[in-house]
Amino acid sequence: MVSSRVPVRQMFVHDTWAARDLPVLDATVALLEQSYMVTVTDIASRTGMDAATVAKALETLDPVYVDFRKTTTGGDPQFWYVFKVTPEARRAVGQWPTAQALAGRLAEELAAAAHDEPDPERRGLLTYAARLVGDTLRDATVRAAAHVLSPAFGGVPQPELGLPVIEAAPEPVEDVPSLVPLPELPELLRPHHAGADTRPAAMATAQPETTATEMERLPERDAGAGEADTDLNPVQAPRDASSAV
Repeated sequence: MVSSRVPVRQMFVHDTWAARDLPVLDATVALLEQSYMVTVTDIASRTGMDAATVAKALETLDPVYVDFRKTTTGGDPQFWYVFKVTPEARRAVGQWPTAQALAGRLAEELAAAAHDEPDPERRGLLTYAARLVGDTLRDATVRAAAHVLSPAFGGVPQPELGLPVIEAAPEPVEDVPSLVPLPELPELLRPHHAGADTRPAAMATAQPETTATEMERLPERDAGAGEADTDLNPVQAPRDASSAV
């Protein structure tokens, strides 16, 4: 025999979501749009509840919906604060869309349009459509709403749908050769590569030494040729004439 008495849950456990938790959560999300943190006193002023009730609601909402932090105030909740809210909180208060909320909103709008429609035939069609979207075909409507809310670039889910966004893969770095020829680096500054041929670098380094040696030998080479040529140095000529006298 089935007992006709009221279940225990309805007798001793009361629904606090609609009467306490949701209004506190809604006020918290709204106030965080204006400040980086919200105290219990701020939420109590916004909702009209006392600080103890707000603190109890925030303790219930933490950590799924809010990041509730308590300061050392000797048990006084007035300066306890909410640091941030979670994506679940934004979806619960309607700030972020969900497929279920979109389907329900569509059914409500169709029912409201049917109520205001003067044409009996169109009113019947709108009422039927609202019943299909909100009841008979609700599962299909929710799936369609999920596709509508998904981003257009490849169907990657967004955070407001409850799924993390896939991180984009880093683009490979291409080694583009320089269009401007760069000067040769000194031997000590060049990077050493295993198996690289260093003979061109050695030859390039030895080239200035050979040129300097040849420059030193030029005066000796020109000494014999200068005896037969006419001295073209105008300063040196008078000096030679004075020495001859």
